[in-house]
Amino acid sequence: MRRLLYLFVFGLAAACSFTPSGAAQIDGAADGMALDGAVDADSDGPAIDAAMTDDAGTDAAMVDAPVIDAPTIDAPTIDAPTIDAPTIDAPGIDAAPPVVVAYLAAADATVGTGDLAIPTTVLNTDNLTFMPAVVLPTGVTLTAGTLTAGGTAAVLHVANLTVAGALSVRGSRPLAIVAGGAVSISGAIDAAAEFARPGGGGFGGGMGPTAGGVGVTNNNTDTGGGGGGNGGAGGRGGNSAGGNEPASGGTAGAAIGPGVPTVLRGGSSGARGARPCTTTANNGGGGGGAVFVFSTLGISVTGAIQAGGGGGVNGVSCGGSNGGSGGGAGGQIDLQAPAITGAGTLAANGGSGAGGDETGSTNRGANGRNASLTNVGVAGGSGGSGSGGTNGTDGGAGAPAGLAARNGGDLNSNGNTGGGGGGDGVIVLRYLGTLPAMDLVTTSPAPRRTTY
Repeated sequence: MRRLLYLFVFGLAAACSFTPSGAAQIDGAADGMALDGAVDADSDGPAIDAAMTDDAGTDAAMVDAPVIDAPTIDAPTIDAPTIDAPTIDAPGIDAAPPVVVAYLAAADATVGTGDLAIPTTVLNTDNLTFMPAVVLPTGVTLTAGTLTAGGTAAVLHVANLTVAGALSVRGSRPLAIVAGGAVSISGAIDAAAEFARPGGGGFGGGMGPTAGGVGVTNNNTDTGGGGGGNGGAGGRGGNSAGGNEPASGGTAGAAIGPGVPTVLRGGSSGARGARPCTTTANNGGGGGGAVFVFSTLGISVTGAIQAGGGGGVNGVSCGGSNGGSGGGAGGQIDLQAPAITGAGTLAANGGSGAGGDETGSTNRGANGRNASLTNVGVAGGSGGSGSGGTNGTDGGAGAPAGLAARNGGDLNSNGNTGGGGGGDGVIVLRYLGTLPAMDLVTTSPAPRRTTY
């Protein structure tokens, strides 16, 4: 019994002395410095928190580095003056609108850079030549320009222009002058018709949008042709209402109507009278031509610009069988400038009709008369007279200063009558900004005034 008790006490003592020694070894290896150092170094040590998680390579270079906030975002290419540059706020937005040159397409409404003084010469607007020749200096050109309403014009591009001689304008195209400086006309620009020949840009041979009508024949009665129209209507040919061979005269050419025209063109032609037994020309008067002058500074006219209609022409009589032909209408004169000065004359009157022949003889009626520079209309040609038959009647007077053209003389018996007079043309004065109280130049007919 004692032996068993002894063994029990000894075993208990041994067990108690083993426990502290064994705990120190386990804690030292598992939870001591060596173990904690290895775990903390790999799991929670500075190598994880410092270098890999919060080190400067991540926060500085990769997250907040200058490559993100660099000047590429706020660089001058984004905030540069391309938005507020002068190309946006330039004068094109706030400046006054460009001046529109009447009648001409923009590409042809260009001024020249050289000055020109024109002597006495003839300009052919069809082939763009002067006769005698005029040498154009550098910066002055003469071209075929496009009109906005269709067709072409002979366009002279120049800086300062002086017309001291007589510039005669011939051909089917009108003349347009576009000057970057001043224009001075102390001589004359002559675009008037002469009998059957039209002025530059006018119509001949019974042609034109408002031409007169041809006279009518009824056996021994031959009536006169109608006068051409433009700004005003032409006169009709004389009627033959009596006897057993009545006939009406040729119809009058119509007027284009009031207001400022949108087309640059000359006057229409008068029509021929009836002439059944002759082949010699019996032509109506040609229409006056068309002239447009633009200047950026001003136009001075101390001489004249004329675009009157031509007088009707009678043919060779064969036994007194011709009616008189009608007169041509005045053409168009159009000036556009900040100032239009000078006491010169602008005239676009109608030509007069020819007289009818005497019946039964070779006594011809007289030709009509070309329009004048005055505001008084030209009288019609006188009718043929004699003792062999009925006298022909006189032609009608051309229209002056806005008055109506006259009809050819009527007959109350069989016979030949005169042609109608041509209507007046169109004169337009275009001032920059406001209209002046009065025009300094003298015009016939009265001008149609406007601003630009």
